[in-house]
Order: sequence, then C-alpha cells, then structure tokens
Amino acid sequence: MKALAIGFTTLLAFATFSNAYAEERAAAPLEESPGYVDFGELAAEYGEPRVMIDVGSSLLRLIGAMDHEDPVAAATLRNMESVRVHVYDTHGKPDPAAERMKTMSSKLTSDAWERVVRVREDGERVDIFVKHDSDRIHGVTVMAVDEEEAVFINVLGDIDPSELSSVMERVDIDVDVDVDL
Repeated sequence: MKALAIGFTTLLAFATFSNAYAEERAAAPLEESPGYVDFGELAAEYGEPRVMIDVGSSLLRLIGAMDHEDPVAAATLRNMESVRVHVYDTHGKPDPAAERMKTMSSKLTSDAWERVVRVREDGERVDIFVKHDSDRIHGVTVMAVDEEEAVFINVLGDIDPSELSSVMERVDIDVDVDVDL
C-alpha cells in the first residue's frame, strides 16, 4: 500500500535527524511536547490497532548507545523523544478513519502545524504535517487512510531542517524536496 510506504519512509527519514534537547524534555510528559499529537481512539470502530509502536526516549537512547555506522543516526536515537505508530484495519470502511483524519488536520492547522504533503488519489488519503518554529522542527505527523488500513504516525523531537536533504539521500528518497521554513 502506497500510503503505508509513504508513512514508514517518512518515519525512517525523520528518525535520522538530531534532537538536541530530548534529555531535557524526557522528564516532561509527552503531551506537553510541542510536537505531540493525540491520535484519539479509533478502537470503537475498528478494534485495537493491528500495529502499535510506542517507543519512548529511554529506549531510543539505549538503542542509540549501541554501535552504529552512522554517528548522526546514533545521536538522533539517543536524543529523540518518541516515535508512535498506530495502524488499524479499516475492513473496507475507511470513512470513520477519514473523518478522524479530517478533524485532526483541522486541529493541527489551527495549532500552527504546517501541512507539507497532501495526497488524494485512488481512494488513498495522506497528510503529513510538521510543527516548527523559525529554525527547528518539533514534530512530524503522518496520517494515511485507504480501504485497507489507517496509519497514524507521530515523531517527536527537536529536528534540524538543514539535515533534511542528507537524510533523504540516506533513505534513498528520489524526490526533489524543497522545504522552506
């Protein structure tokens, strides 16, 4: 599924960014992070998520402390705040997930998140939002819905946009991306 591939590719791309203040934020609840997004509950409609990944800063730092060929990736993992992924089977009924995505998109826009990707093609809907200030990205949220599944991803951190092109090259994304922050 293209939506899931886009979501996980984006997750991998942003997982290699540096996060200079994660240790300082680690003591604060994730909900207080400027990059946090509450996915809400789709369990009432779809049941429990088929995939649920919720990796916090402690585990990311532990993984980052292991030997890595890429020192930027190692430092990033040690300092990231959180990576959360929820995947629901939509069982051919994507409307509740699409409605949740629409509601979340409106809220993110009103909370000063910037939509950087919007896809509406062949029954697939993909939105990618970035929360940033003048020189840092604080969070990335990916939402993708189609007839088969609904994917919601939230990556929290203090991301340096200047590293975007090298990260895109590392994960072999062959797209000319112009990020103007």
